Amino acid sequence: MAEDNQSTTTGDDGSFAIPVGDSQTKTLRFAIDGYMFLEKRGVAPSTGIDIKLRKATKSAATLREEGYLANGCEIENPEKPDWNIRFESSLLKGDLAPDPTYTRRDPSAVILANGKYYVWYSYSLTHDTNKLAPWDLNDLYFATSTDGETWDEQGPAVSRGPEGSFDHRSVFTTEIFVHDGVYYLIYQAAGDVDGIYNRNVIGMAKSESPDGPWAKVDEPVLRPTYTNEQYFDNNAVHDPCLIHYRDKFYLYYKGECNCFENEDCQRWCNPCCGLKKQVKWGVAIADHPTGPFVKSEFNPITNTGHEVMVWKYGSGIAILQHQDGPEAKTIQYADDGVNFEIMGSAIDMPEAAGLFRPNNPENTPHGGIEWGLSHVLKWNAGPKGWMYIQKYQKVK
Repeated sequence: MAEDNQSTTTGDDGSFAIPVGDSQTKTLRFAIDGYMFLEKRGVAPSTGIDIKLRKATKSAATLREEGYLANGCEIENPEKPDWNIRFESSLLKGDLAPDPTYTRRDPSAVILANGKYYVWYSYSLTHDTNKLAPWDLNDLYFATSTDGETWDEQGPAVSRGPEGSFDHRSVFTTEIFVHDGVYYLIYQAAGDVDGIYNRNVIGMAKSESPDGPWAKVDEPVLRPTYTNEQYFDNNAVHDPCLIHYRDKFYLYYKGECNCFENEDCQRWCNPCCGLKKQVKWGVAIADHPTGPFVKSEFNPITNTGHEVMVWKYGSGIAILQHQDGPEAKTIQYADDGVNFEIMGSAIDMPEAAGLFRPNNPENTPHGGIEWGLSHVLKWNAGPKGWMYIQKYQKVK
């Protein structure tokens, strides 16, 4: 029971008892080795609670990782010519030209609406000494362009919430999703200082226009897996990306484990193959864009991260794997959107890429990543670093 930090073990018949006040609702969390973690919120005291846990299944990426550990970390990349890709980058003009006064980071996908390009991004003042990180004390801003090169900043789209809310401290790392004429911004949120580096959540806002106004969904749409054991997303859920696929809504995200120290560095998720850090992705699936989202029994679905870059291709889903894992700088594909296989290499990858999502993308492996926006981090500017947005495109 989360609120009182109480725990118990069920009897052989599955029964358990935790005493509470007559009218108190609680958050109950259920875990069995080999099964998916389950959290039920707002449970009133009752008898006969019916709980069924789903059996966990290892994804193709997890099985590959186990193979790497057994064979000395030899990564097999087929280097398929149709999949291999190289990128180049250039500076933007207008309001999004580099300016160390402002930190603009983690651009969303770029979409075309009302005859203009739109992008959303995390925004803060670079020299704010109250910031703990570039993503701290952020709001979500947006900008428009007629050519993808020169941008006009339009101002805030989604701002931090009131004191006590799940997004009071910072709203950041957003993605745009459009479905049936409704626009959805899905974003990371921190309610307090602890959420900047630890357990933050994913929130959502929606609008009938890309220009707003935006109405926030009352509760987070995704939370970390709150286990006491080391699990790929028990510390944080980051970098959300929502895709409509197979008549469902697939919310891809980056998970991070609880951190621990070794002699030389901070390590995440007991990284394999001599890496100092390893990040993995998960996916949660819903029947509606706002959820409820159910985490896949195949999670984690990658053995590498960091930021989430996902697009539809053919009958499946393609992804870019940037860093923080054994399969860094690869392009991958899964016919089922879950069990990804390496297809080729990605050279000079953009960081935190927001993909341009054309209404009718070319049906090729690269049709969803021809160009877009990304960010650049300069740690030597400002008290916590400075970031700006640039354009990237595929090298022809």
